[in-house]
Amino acid sequence: MKNFLLVLSTGYIFVYFSEHLFWARVRPDDSLLSWLGTWAAYSLLAYVFLGLVTFFRVKNIWPLFLVGAAFGWLAEGVVVQTTYEMLPLSISFTGLAWHALLTVWVGWYAVRKALLFSSTWSLIKLAGAIGVAYGLWAIFWWGEADGGVASIPEFASFTFLTSLLVILAYWLAVWSSSEPFVLNRRTLLGVATLFVLYLVFIVIPAAPLAALILPVLLGLVYWGLRRNRLDEVEGSLMEDLRGQASPWKYISLLTLPLTASGVYSLATTLHLQWHTGWVLYAITTPLGFFLFGVSLHKVLRMKKISSG
Repeated sequence: MKNFLLVLSTGYIFVYFSEHLFWARVRPDDSLLSWLGTWAAYSLLAYVFLGLVTFFRVKNIWPLFLVGAAFGWLAEGVVVQTTYEMLPLSISFTGLAWHALLTVWVGWYAVRKALLFSSTWSLIKLAGAIGVAYGLWAIFWWGEADGGVASIPEFASFTFLTSLLVILAYWLAVWSSSEPFVLNRRTLLGVATLFVLYLVFIVIPAAPLAALILPVLLGLVYWGLRRNRLDEVEGSLMEDLRGQASPWKYISLLTLPLTASGVYSLATTLHLQWHTGWVLYAITTPLGFFLFGVSLHKVLRMKKISSG
C-alpha cells in the first residue's frame, strides 16, 4: 500500500511542477476529470521514474538528471509529442529544460532534501525562490496567443489550492517512502506494454520521427544508467531521502504560493509586459542540453576511474 501511495504522491508532485507551475492558471478546457487524468498519466510516469532510480542505483544528481531526462522524454515524446515539433531545440525544451531540471532536480530532489535535512529557514528561502520564479513565469502567458490573463484572486486561488495539495503530496511521499520501493514485474510489464502500444499506434502515426528519435534518446539514457548500476553498490536516493520532517517544515512551503502571488500581484498592478518565458527558454534550453551531456560524462567517467 505504501508503494502505491508513494507513486501517487510522486505523480502529483510531478503534476504540480510540470503542469500547474507551467500553465500557471486554470485553462478554459480544464476540469476535475481532466486533472485526474493528468494525475493518472503522471503517476504512471512516476512509477517508471521511481523504478529507474531504484534499479539503476541512482545516488546523486548526475544519474538523477538522466532519469529525469527519461521521464521528460516519455512525457513529451510519448504522452504528448512536443519533442518532435521544433527540432532540435524541442529535444531540450521541455523534456530536459523543464521536466528533468525543474520538476526532478528542484521539485522532487531539492525540496524533498530540504524538507528532511535542511533548516526551516533554508526551506523557506528555497520555496521563496521557486515562488518568485513562478510568479515571473506566470506573466509570460499574458502576451501569448494560447495564454490568458488570470486576475489576482484567480491566480492566488489556483496557486494556493494546488500548493496545498502538493504539500500534502510531499507529506505522503515522506511517510510512504519508509517502506522499500519494490518493482512488481507484472506491474512493470503492464506499464511498459501500455507505453509501447501507445507509441506504436498513436505516437508514431502522428509523429513518424518518433520512431527514430525516441530510441536514440532513451538509448543514451540507458547507456549512462547501466554504467551507473555496474559501478554503484546497493541502494539509491530512495533510501537516502528517508526521514521525518516537522509540521513547521510543511507549513513553511506556503512561502511558495505567498511569494508567487505577491510577485504576480505586483506585476499586475504595474502592468508589466516582460517576456519572462522567452528569457527562461533562452537560458534553460541550452542548459538542458549541457546538463545532459555533463551528466552522461560524469557517469561514464566515474565508471572509467573506478575501473582504472
